[in-house]
Amino acid sequence: MLKDITEAMLGRRPFDLVIRNVQIVNVFSASIVSGSIGIVNGHIAGVFGPEEALDSRRSIDGGNAYALPGFVDSHMHLESSMLTPEHFAQVALSCGTTTVCADPHEIANVLGIEGVRGLADACRSLPLRVLLTAPSTIPSAPGLEDSGFDVGPAEMEALLDIPGVAGLGEVMDFNAVAAGDERMLSVIEAAANHGVFLDGHVSALTGRRLQTFRAMGIDSDHTVPSAEKLREELALGFTVQVQECMLNREIVQAMNDAPVQDRICLVTDDVPLPRLMRQGHLNFVVERAIELGLDPIRAIRYATINPAVRLRLYRTGGIAPGMEADIQLVQDLRHPRPELVLRAGEIVWDHGSYLPHTAPYQIPDHLQGSVHLRPVTEEDFAVTVPVRPGFSGGTAVVNLIGQDGVSIRTQRVRKALPLSAERDGFACLKTAPYLKMAVFNRYGRDQHGIGLLTGMDGVTGAAALTYGHDCHNLTVYGGNDADMALAANTLRESQGGLCTVENGKVLTLIPLPLAGLMCDLPPEVLLEQMEQLLSDCRRMGFNHQNLLTFFTLMPLAVSPELKCTDRGLVDALHKRLLPLIDEIKEISSDGT
Repeated sequence: MLKDITEAMLGRRPFDLVIRNVQIVNVFSASIVSGSIGIVNGHIAGVFGPEEALDSRRSIDGGNAYALPGFVDSHMHLESSMLTPEHFAQVALSCGTTTVCADPHEIANVLGIEGVRGLADACRSLPLRVLLTAPSTIPSAPGLEDSGFDVGPAEMEALLDIPGVAGLGEVMDFNAVAAGDERMLSVIEAAANHGVFLDGHVSALTGRRLQTFRAMGIDSDHTVPSAEKLREELALGFTVQVQECMLNREIVQAMNDAPVQDRICLVTDDVPLPRLMRQGHLNFVVERAIELGLDPIRAIRYATINPAVRLRLYRTGGIAPGMEADIQLVQDLRHPRPELVLRAGEIVWDHGSYLPHTAPYQIPDHLQGSVHLRPVTEEDFAVTVPVRPGFSGGTAVVNLIGQDGVSIRTQRVRKALPLSAERDGFACLKTAPYLKMAVFNRYGRDQHGIGLLTGMDGVTGAAALTYGHDCHNLTVYGGNDADMALAANTLRESQGGLCTVENGKVLTLIPLPLAGLMCDLPPEVLLEQMEQLLSDCRRMGFNHQNLLTFFTLMPLAVSPELKCTDRGLVDALHKRLLPLIDEIKEISSDGT
């Protein structure tokens, strides 16, 4: 390679490709210059002025478009798209993203080491470069939920040995770290001994607790909620990875004002398929940051050279001699929608056409069949409490999950609900009009938790899915037990997916055969089916503004304040299980 580059630069051989007539965005000098780019063996050999004569085997006229480095996403989760890596790569490359670093903790929660290895195998031959991190916190809340796999020091060693794994996935159990939990510290130490980078999730930490994380070598965070927190983390040497949902004018101003600019990145984290297809990938985060006042070249730097350095990809992220030829051409810096994308010097996206031809991905058998659950009955959804013989009815003070229809943050709401008279030693809670959710363990444990949510009164049918952070158990939401049971059994039979049910009829079923998380449908087909499913849900009365995100995050045991897992209600703030029913009061003989 080096000889070919030298020969081309000395005029002794033609360049493989020259991109002429472009405005080259230089992320090293924060400047834009007119010129041409010479490429040899997938690398940039040189950057030249507009008048220089260059001999090449192939030439592209850029039409005075801006030439940017390909975007580099340093923290994301492939599984959130519900696409196979092959189909995700197609969408990401069309958006100008040429490199991603994926934390596969979704599939690791389901299938463990074999799941991560299977994902790595699927990514190895893609035109999109995919690095992986070794998931560190599985399950995310031990004792409060159950996944299909646990990660300890031995498992971490095995994960780090998988080709393509370049770092430690986000460490999010800050309580275990702060308490000096030996298992968690051994996991971190195993990764540190391998010499990989260590990612964190430290939104709730400041002061000495934040410094404790940093002292262990954990030096990134993608959950920065405020400008003050951004400044604190930068001062401690963290790489701050800002996702779109965290962007606001205050944070953007702090980014613009930061005295040191090389430790700020833009990332996507989780992007559900509808958002991915309608808005874009990392290019949308760049666009949004610029809209909020971020300098355009800084925004591009945060999505190219900075994350590349974070990932230790020192020949990626810029347009300069010796760098990999990951390049995109866009007409508008403020709205980067690429017309042409090159990955390692090969054109992968050309004016609406995806060019790579790869063999269709076949989901291996051992990555399927991940739903291990007995048939579900209507009785599984009943909320009953033991009472004395002859109990004549009364009320129960219930812990409800309060939600506002907009965010995924919830509150604990205590309310008295009616109890029926005793039958066979139990009284039944009358849960209407509240939306019921149930989380069934799908890894062979015969257990499930039930929660009641405010703000969605009158839902007529049911929706179910096997994609639910972080353990990805089978979660059902609904207004009646019969439809909820049918929805759960439909996904049991399909071995994972999403479905809607109403009046005893399955309306929409989207199978997710790959670990119950992903499917091999083309992106456009999956989007059409998902839009139909979400339309079903809205018609049935599910009224959250971000419905898919709501469905997938209500079982997340580390997300404040009150959530529901396969073990029951979880108080995420105090890391404890709560009973659904706090206390019971019987109606007295005088009716009081």
